[in-house]
Amino acid sequence: MKILFQTIVNKAIDKGASDIHFIPVKSDIHIKFRINDNLEEYEQINLNVYQKLIVYMKFQAGLDVSTYQVAQSGRYSYQYNKLYFLRISTLPLSLGLESCVIRIVPQYLQNQQSPYNFNDFKHLMNKKQGLLLFSGPTGSGKTTLMYQMVAFANKELNLNVVSIEDPIEIQLPGIVQVNVNEKAGINYVNTFKAILRCDPDVILIGEIRDKEVAKCVIQASLSGHLVLTTLHANDCKGAILRLLEMGISVQELLQSTNLIINQRLVTTTSNDRQLVCEIMTQQQMHYFFDNNQSLPRTFEKLESKLSDMTRAGVICEKTMDKYI
Repeated sequence: MKILFQTIVNKAIDKGASDIHFIPVKSDIHIKFRINDNLEEYEQINLNVYQKLIVYMKFQAGLDVSTYQVAQSGRYSYQYNKLYFLRISTLPLSLGLESCVIRIVPQYLQNQQSPYNFNDFKHLMNKKQGLLLFSGPTGSGKTTLMYQMVAFANKELNLNVVSIEDPIEIQLPGIVQVNVNEKAGINYVNTFKAILRCDPDVILIGEIRDKEVAKCVIQASLSGHLVLTTLHANDCKGAILRLLEMGISVQELLQSTNLIINQRLVTTTSNDRQLVCEIMTQQQMHYFFDNNQSLPRTFEKLESKLSDMTRAGVICEKTMDKYI
């Protein structure tokens, strides 16, 4: 099983896949790769082989190999030219079957093509305090961009960076990274309080998931710390409204937030992946609240940028509809 497993994973890495799906269909298992946001068929294996393979995968990830009636998730390190984390998640189906997905997480910072030069974002790390909010759907490159910025802050600006993540996606040398573990009592809120006593310059929070975390983020960004975090939202306006729903006041938002970025990783007609962002500045946020939540003319919407890319032939109309 080891050879079969390595063959599948190595092929997925060679093809640039982000995920490997094992999907039971009658007596066969369809193996598919997620490449540039599309599922592509790789091969099929029979059920007997798959049942042995999934036991091997669960064992490697430290999961309970005797249990197939509950969802499980685990990960382990994998070496293929470079280091990767493989996050293995199983989902129970009927008749004792399980589907499985492997998320491939490279342990190095990947370059994201973008109309923005990374230098356009670097200056933000010179701020002594405030909130940098990265928003967008899953798979839009939020975490990668955050990692690039805190790695720069640590290496080039010699700043003390501490993160709380669930889970840690990439291990960054020189940065203190805390992994959330609810069973061990390590959660966002109590870890946040401990971090504030450790003299951080920059704090990275994996994601704002609830009101308590939102309040911690705002409080830290108002008390002399630069905070970077993510939030699931369709656009910058949606990110603001979500924070308001979580009990953050307008004044707290205006005083704490340095910048909101909403982004997508789109597939171009040349089959590359390109980062596209809409960016709301502090000044534009003030306009937003002073003018009945309307956006200033200077604000470039993501939809407008994708339309320009469609007219220029960089992406097709189907891709534009997919990412709006």
